[in-house]
Amino acid sequence: VRVSRLPAPPSAGHTGARAVRARSLCVHDWFGAPRGASWSTTMSSDIATIVERLNDAPFHMRLSLASFDEKSPFELLEIVNLVMGHLSEVHKVDLRDETPERTINRMMEFLRQLNFKPGVDPQIFQQALLQGDPNAIHPMLHWMLVRLPDLKKRAYLARFLLPYDLPEHMYADEEIAELNQHLGALQEEFKDAHKELDKLQQQIISPAEIKRAIVQMEEDKEQLVNKIDSLRGRLQAMDNYQEMLDAVSALRQEQDEQMRLEGRLGEQRSQLSHAEHQVAHMSQVVREAQAQDLSGGGEQLLGQLQEEVDKNRYLCDQELPRMLDAQRARLAQLEGAVNEGPVSEEQLREARAHVSGLQTKLRQLEDEKGRAQGADPNADDGLGMFRQQAALIARKRDQVKQRLDASTSEREDLERKLMAKMSQLEALGPQARSSAVSTKSEDFKKYASTLRGKTAQYKKFKAALGELRAEFGVLHRTEQLLQAQARSVGAKLQEVEEAKGIRGYAETQLGLQKVSESKAAADEAKGQTLEEISQVVDEINEQIKARKNRLAPQIKELRALRAKYQELESEYLEKRSVYENTAVSLDSEMSKLHEEVAAYEEDIAKEETRYHYLHALRTIVDVAAS
Repeated sequence: VRVSRLPAPPSAGHTGARAVRARSLCVHDWFGAPRGASWSTTMSSDIATIVERLNDAPFHMRLSLASFDEKSPFELLEIVNLVMGHLSEVHKVDLRDETPERTINRMMEFLRQLNFKPGVDPQIFQQALLQGDPNAIHPMLHWMLVRLPDLKKRAYLARFLLPYDLPEHMYADEEIAELNQHLGALQEEFKDAHKELDKLQQQIISPAEIKRAIVQMEEDKEQLVNKIDSLRGRLQAMDNYQEMLDAVSALRQEQDEQMRLEGRLGEQRSQLSHAEHQVAHMSQVVREAQAQDLSGGGEQLLGQLQEEVDKNRYLCDQELPRMLDAQRARLAQLEGAVNEGPVSEEQLREARAHVSGLQTKLRQLEDEKGRAQGADPNADDGLGMFRQQAALIARKRDQVKQRLDASTSEREDLERKLMAKMSQLEALGPQARSSAVSTKSEDFKKYASTLRGKTAQYKKFKAALGELRAEFGVLHRTEQLLQAQARSVGAKLQEVEEAKGIRGYAETQLGLQKVSESKAAADEAKGQTLEEISQVVDEINEQIKARKNRLAPQIKELRALRAKYQELESEYLEKRSVYENTAVSLDSEMSKLHEEVAAYEEDIAKEETRYHYLHALRTIVDVAAS
């Protein structure tokens, strides 16, 4: 990242706005290209907004454009840390007490929780933030200051809703998996409680508004009292004042009673229409049952009921859970979208651009598909799935045909074997044939006795079936008579209700009884559910206590080991520094010794050369002298 920055001019003739403008015009972007004049204007307005927000509550920094422009990189990081400390108590720390790497990692993690998206690669942005680059800090400050209330709420929620980053192999432990599930349940409860709190806070009326409403109502009351007193003073002189007052009061009461009766009439009409709809439905069911043939009506009705039960069981076991899971997934997506906070205009423009690009790509693919289908009439016309099904059915048909051919050939083999056995039996003589005939007669007698038993059982079942059909006819006729009597009684009851002016009372009473029964059942189920939940909560608390007690000695041992580890680590670091210093000194001495050895070896080589030279000269001299 290369950023050119002009220092603040020393002369007093430049104002803060001019300094910011001059600095903005010479700033290069993240990729080295200079920005335009429109970008510099936007940058100046953003800096002015930052200074304005920092001067307001709760910061009250009393800055000017010039003083803000003269801030050093460390002072800019302190301002960022101050804003983050306002959003979360965790960031109220002194930057001098922690290392720069730890500060930047903490800020980057908090920005990730706030869903801040820099316009460059995160590594580049982190490096720029570590250097205190204003081109990285100014947009971030502007983004946080203009969204301060929403980001404060998001930071508060992030403390409780962010998942813990644990390695995948740790989830294999049952205790950690159970604690993770319990944490998820607690987070869901926290979400519900926070949503309820937001609703209650929105419904709460401020005391000032209540006082204004009370003052307004007192003024209205005083005006009404004055108006009533003036009217009473003007009307008391009349002769029939009291009679007219009583008549007006009675008229008002009758009008109130009329409105109340009209409301009840509307409710009873709606209940009557609902009851008529149910009667029409039941009448249709009865007519369909009567239209069935009595000879096979019972079996057919049972079959239809079984089909309906199977259909309802399929809906209850498969279709409805699938739909419920889909709705829950959709709800989780919507909650995630709500918890992400407001979407900025820049994010909205990026999303729209992405959608338009995808639509353009989709149109291009559709055009290519249309051209391909126009060029190749045998192209895929949407019947690929049906062709696959037809191919599967054809393969199954071939398999069945092969099995049929095998069975046919096997039957022919058995027939040939039977004919061969019969020929062998005829070759044995008449005695063997008579024994075979006697064997066949015994088998026939057994078959005849079995057939007679089954015939008797069939007759018995047939008689029982006739009795059941007769009883069904009697019951069916009884049902028709009872329905006719019920209709006549219902008609008479309606006449009586109409005469008394309470039409629909019986249906209303029956509906109220059903509602009370269903309410009692629901209350009982709720009571049982609450008891089960309380038992589960007690069991979970007991398990947590037991596990805490079981982990207490291990935690104590871990603390002792941590203290020992710190001592050993400090001792190790000290010895390591001594070792490194000693190794450096030894290396330097070793290098010096190597240099001296090399010099000595060079001297030895020279002396050896000189010795051999002198020895050769001496040999020559001795030879010459002799």
